[in-house]
Amino acid sequence: MEKPLSNSTVDTKIGFLKKARASICHHCPMCISARNKPDSFFGKILGHKLHSENCPMWKAEQEVYPGKNS
Repeated sequence: MEKPLSNSTVDTKIGFLKKARASICHHCPMCISARNKPDSFFGKILGHKLHSENCPMWKAEQEVYPGKNS
């Protein structure tokens, strides 16, 4: 009988470069400000469809830090 996958097993499948891109977005002062204040100028820009569909850092952050974003 196989053991169920744990979160640590899933985390090892995320590559180093994806983690690096996610870290850039996760620790960026402008992105932090936009997440904390979504109605601000930066919040509106970073929440815009053009940004969310095309930013590789934001996409990686969504995968590496699920549920921590708005």
